Amino acid sequence: MRPYYLLDTNIISELMKATPNKTVAEKVVEYESLCAIPSTTWNELLFGVQRMAEERKKSLIFEDLIDGIQANFPIINYDNHAAWIHADIRARLADDGTPIDFQNTQIASIAVSNNMILVTRNTNHFEPIQKVSPLMLENWFD
Repeated sequence: MRPYYLLDTNIISELMKATPNKTVAEKVVEYESLCAIPSTTWNELLFGVQRMAEERKKSLIFEDLIDGIQANFPIINYDNHAAWIHADIRARLADDGTPIDFQNTQIASIAVSNNMILVTRNTNHFEPIQKVSPLMLENWFD
């Protein structure tokens, strides 16, 4: 079965907490086989770990990323189709005078190009994108 939900960085970060939000954890368990993460999120997670001070905690978090996240969720790449959609979204937002984060528009373009629902806590970051594209959003913290 092909993934249907694209998990934003804040969803994965929540899962890695000692006590994650109960609703988010339950939804991820319920829909695990339908979930994936965008390559942009994977990059953000790896970058965050690389920036941590060298210590045992960094090593454990890195192991959790590899063993818990990468092993369980497909990583959806930013490809040529997503790049076309990304350029269109950025151009439309620029024409409207709406500045928006590059990574968020890239994540949104991966969701749109793969006809997936983007799951994020930060729906307000993506709402401007919905005005110029068919981006679908869900907030599993609600």
